[in-house]
Amino acid sequence: MLEIKKTSISKKQEIILIVLVSIAGLLIRLYFFPNNTPIATDAIDYFAYTVALSQGNIFPDGYVINKFGWPIFLAPFFALVDNPEMIDLMNIQRIISIFISILTLIPIYYLIRYFFNKEIGLVAASLFIFNPKIIENSLLGISDPLFVFFISLSIMFIFVRNSKYHYISYIMASFAFIVRQEAIIILIPLISSFIIRKDFNLNKIIKLAIGLISFFIIVVAADFALASDMNMSIFDTVIYAAQISEQEMVMDTNEQSVKTGNITDNVGKFIKNGILNYSKYLVWVLMPNLVWIALFSIFVFKKRISSNKIIFLIFFIILSLTGFYAYGKGIQEVRYLFTLIPIVTLFCGYGVGQIYSKIGKKVLLLIIPIVISSGFFIVITYDDVNHRESFEDAMNVIKFAKGINNYDGGTFVKVAIMQEKWPELLPYGENRKISFDVQKFATEEHENIEDFIFENYKKGLTHLVIYQTNNTQYLDSIFTDEKKYPYLEKVYDSKSVQEHKRVKIFYINYIEFEKNMI
Repeated sequence: MLEIKKTSISKKQEIILIVLVSIAGLLIRLYFFPNNTPIATDAIDYFAYTVALSQGNIFPDGYVINKFGWPIFLAPFFALVDNPEMIDLMNIQRIISIFISILTLIPIYYLIRYFFNKEIGLVAASLFIFNPKIIENSLLGISDPLFVFFISLSIMFIFVRNSKYHYISYIMASFAFIVRQEAIIILIPLISSFIIRKDFNLNKIIKLAIGLISFFIIVVAADFALASDMNMSIFDTVIYAAQISEQEMVMDTNEQSVKTGNITDNVGKFIKNGILNYSKYLVWVLMPNLVWIALFSIFVFKKRISSNKIIFLIFFIILSLTGFYAYGKGIQEVRYLFTLIPIVTLFCGYGVGQIYSKIGKKVLLLIIPIVISSGFFIVITYDDVNHRESFEDAMNVIKFAKGINNYDGGTFVKVAIMQEKWPELLPYGENRKISFDVQKFATEEHENIEDFIFENYKKGLTHLVIYQTNNTQYLDSIFTDEKKYPYLEKVYDSKSVQEHKRVKIFYINYIEFEKNMI
């Protein structure tokens, strides 16, 4: 370890600084809070499930959500609100997510303080609390903040000096498992830490056993509660989710989409996607502040190998696996690497410690450029206007269409339908997912608009939703030269009401289309 000077700040100063950093983290999140924009993507499934739970429908029958820990956590807060508007509950979902993100500062701070000191802990923990991607993610209302919180607690307790607390690490891991079932893999580094430290005396073996037993008792109890109300095991939900993922996930090949049902036939492509996307998003999740400190830390970290450094590395590798798997299947989301941030932040403590050894408690001044650079990075990358306008577009889409092409911003269609029918909840379909009235059809598998329409008109395709730039080139030409397509009748153009992203909606006149095809 580094030779770190004894901390020079008092307990009172420590608490004040933690509070100030937390308040700053809260304020920056509230500044970017999308108050008038509904949640979307995975958050809408959590939302619907939570509403059903809050209304007393314990584990809604017919609908499986494999990550049900987040809705269970949210439901009591939803139940406290009488006759709410949909957006009000969505804002509650976001606010709770924000506070959990802020609270994660505590375990990360104490973890780093354990290895270094208070000043280094505050600076390094600031790298987490002001991480732009962590901030943006906390505004979405999804399960990631709660998941990262429990993972951070699990990592913290496995390193605390007093081994009597180590079993708590397994309890936190069980809570993380209930939130997101991929947390099962954290048992590997937790058990590895015991082996690497060679803690083989009877007392410590008993405590390891207590930890493992506690993990499985909590998981089995949650499984029993789920099975008793839904006739489905928690492990069944994991298998089901994997099956759905295999059926629905699309791998990006830049030319066309390849269904992941063929993953076994595309091992090379899977590995290539995994390596390329993992590398890309690892850098992305480190931007902007973690990058330079992480690079600087490499030179310090490698000077002497210790058991703790080996354990850090095992945590990093194991927690990377879920991200690599997701990226191999073509998922383009940075959030699958969020569980790495506590370990990377700890790693950065070595770099901050090196700076501290030169300038002492003045190292706390690094928090200022961390906050400024993070805020600037969010300003240039965060696009709430686009999300808000995508929702407005979706509200117009559902006025006209029953079947549309998949388009950028199409995730808001489900939200628009929920808003229209609120407070009635959307029904659950045969595939155990929320069903809604508007069908979507993939455009990537077709070479031109005629083939796309011909393939899908009997399946329910009625309209085209087209932006200036689309995921398929032949749609771009429709936007710029709509008169070239006499069978397309424009029913909506956002030009007069939106300034950010223009969209056109076209009705497909199949009588004219058939004439054109002759």
